Amino acid sequence: MEARAFLEDLRQRVPAESLADYSGKISFDLSGDKGGQYTLIISEAGVLVDDGLHDDAHCGLEASYETLIRVVAKEENVLMAMMMGKLKVRNQGEMIRYAKILGFM
Repeated sequence: MEARAFLEDLRQRVPAESLADYSGKISFDLSGDKGGQYTLIISEAGVLVDDGLHDDAHCGLEASYETLIRVVAKEENVLMAMMMGKLKVRNQGEMIRYAKILGFM
């Protein structure tokens, strides 16, 4: 599964009722053959996947596509990935907020 397909699948799994108090943008800069640059736009209406990185994203994640998949599948510890430099997060407090609704935590 490529990065865009993964994010589209993720988008489909987020229940609309869980978005009532959330709005914002998360940028994903994923390296590797299956990676790419995308922004998730979250609002009460749902989650949209847009190509490219938005400058006004509230938080961002940079990793290889493979690392992201391992972290989401809980095959790799998110804190260890961050300490080893495999996963870089911009605005960690905001990312934690979104990680809960997106199923990363």
